[in-house]
Amino acid sequence: MPEYKVKITVVKNFSPEEVFGEKFHRPSGREIQKCDLGEGDTFTVTDGNMPDGFCHHAWFGMYPKVTFIRYGGEFDDWAGRGVDYVCCPDGIRPVVFKLERVED
Repeated sequence: MPEYKVKITVVKNFSPEEVFGEKFHRPSGREIQKCDLGEGDTFTVTDGNMPDGFCHHAWFGMYPKVTFIRYGGEFDDWAGRGVDYVCCPDGIRPVVFKLERVED
């Protein structure tokens, strides 16, 4: 079975204000800020492991789709051949990612 690299691109990074219409605070009173990942940031999955510097929460949410694309899976007539979009499971400050199979 062939294995491919998968490129991850940050498409959109939402702030808590964009999700809730106002600032969001922890029970301690500390404000929750927008995720540190920047729109346009890219990461490459080369061996099936989480890329260095990547968010553990986002990785947990996207790992099944990364693996599917990495091993040649297709979502027929969805976002294009070897492409999919996934959102981080953080509902307070979600981030949308584009996943692309890299065929060398």
